[in-house]
Amino acid sequence: MLKNKRTYLIPIIGFAFIILVASVILCSPICNYKEITFRDALFIATSGLTTTGFTKGPLVEQFNFLGQIILAILMEIGAMGFIIFISYFWSIKNKKMKISDILVINDNISSDSYGQIKEHSIFIGKIMLEVQAFGIILLAIRFIPLLGFFKGIWYSIFHTISAFSNCGFDLFGGNSFRIFSNDIYVQTIMIALMLLGSIGILVIEDVRNNKSRKFSRLKLQTKIILTYSLILLVVPTIAIKILEPNISILNSLFMVSTSRSTGFSVVDLPNFTFESKFILIILMFIGGSPTSTSGGVKMVTIAVLISTIVSTLKGKDETIMFWKKVPNSAIRRAITIFTLFALIITIACTVFYHYNKINLLNIIFEAVSAISNTGLTITDYSTVNIIGENILLLLMFIGRVSPLSFILVFINENSKDKYIDYPSENVIL
Repeated sequence: MLKNKRTYLIPIIGFAFIILVASVILCSPICNYKEITFRDALFIATSGLTTTGFTKGPLVEQFNFLGQIILAILMEIGAMGFIIFISYFWSIKNKKMKISDILVINDNISSDSYGQIKEHSIFIGKIMLEVQAFGIILLAIRFIPLLGFFKGIWYSIFHTISAFSNCGFDLFGGNSFRIFSNDIYVQTIMIALMLLGSIGILVIEDVRNNKSRKFSRLKLQTKIILTYSLILLVVPTIAIKILEPNISILNSLFMVSTSRSTGFSVVDLPNFTFESKFILIILMFIGGSPTSTSGGVKMVTIAVLISTIVSTLKGKDETIMFWKKVPNSAIRRAITIFTLFALIITIACTVFYHYNKINLLNIIFEAVSAISNTGLTITDYSTVNIIGENILLLLMFIGRVSPLSFILVFINENSKDKYIDYPSENVIL
C-alpha cells in the first residue's frame, strides 16, 4: 500500500525529516543565547519550514547569528517547496528522473513533461533569487542607516526571505513590523515582496512570457489569480479601514497583504474589532495561489467554487471562467480541498477548545492561521497548554504538505475501479 503512496509520502517524509534535523540543530547551544527545549525548537522549526511564522517569543533574543541562518534556510526551502527544491538540484546536476519522480514533482509545479519540469525548476530558482536580491537591496537602503552596515545587511536578507516566503519571522524583538507602522517606504517594499510570493512564480513566468501584454493572451490560471488577487486586496483593505478608523490606509493594505499567508503585523492585532478579525480569518483561509509560497485553500479553488455556484444558479451544466470551460475533475478537486480544510479546522477547533477554555474566535483564528501557514496570532501562548501547541504544530504540517496529500496516504485506492463503468441514476438534492 505504501509503495503506491509514493507521490504523497515523499513530501510528507521529506518535510518531517528536515524539521527533525533542524530541531536538533536549533536546540543545540551553538545556535542559542539561552537554553531552549526540544519541543520549542521543534515548534519553531516546523513554523519556519512550513512558512507559518508562529513563535513562542522574540527570535532575536533566543537565537544567535547561526540560529538565525538556520531559520533563513528553513524559510527558503519552505518557500521553494521541498519537491521543487529537490527537482531544482536534480535539474542543475542534469540527473535523470524516473516517471514516478516526475509525477511527484508534477503535482507541485503543474508541468506535463520532464523538459517542462527541468525548465520550470531552473526558472523558479532563478526568479526567487532575482526577486529576493532586489528586496535585499531596497531594504538595505533603509536598514543600514538605521541598524549599521553588517546588521542592516543581515536584517535585509532575513526579512526579504521571510516576506517573500510568506513566513513572517522577524528580528525586531517580537513587535513584528509595528516600529514601521508610519514608514511608507518599508511597508511598500514588504507588501510587494509578500504579494509576489503569494501570486506564485508560474504566474510571474506567464506574465513575462506574454509579449503582447494583452490580458486575453494569459493562461486561465493567471487570469483567475490576477483578478482575484486584485479583488482580495482592494475590497478587504477598504473594509478594514472603515472598521478600524485609527489605522492608515497603508496599514490596512499591509494587514490584508500579510493575511494572505505571511504573518507580519504593523498594528496591535488583538485590539481589532470582531468584524476585522473575521475578515482576516476569511483571507487566511483563502490564502494565495497554487505553486506559490502561500498556504490556504488557494484562490483558484475559491474561484472555481464561486463560478460553479453561479453557473448552477443560472441553470448551466458547465462551469465557465473567462470564456473557458473548467474540467469536472478540477471542480471535484476544488470541492474536496475546501471540504477537507473546513473539516480539519472544525475538528481541530473542537479539540482545542475542549482542552483550552479561551475565546472561541481566538481558537478559530489560530487554527486557520496555522493550517494556512500564515502565522498571525491574537492569542497569548502562555495560556495554551501542550495539547493546543501540538494541534497547532500538526495543522502547520498538514497545511504545508496539503490536506489532500495527507489524507490520501491513509486511503487505499483500488486501481480496478478505473476500468469499471457503473450505471447512473439521478438523485434528489
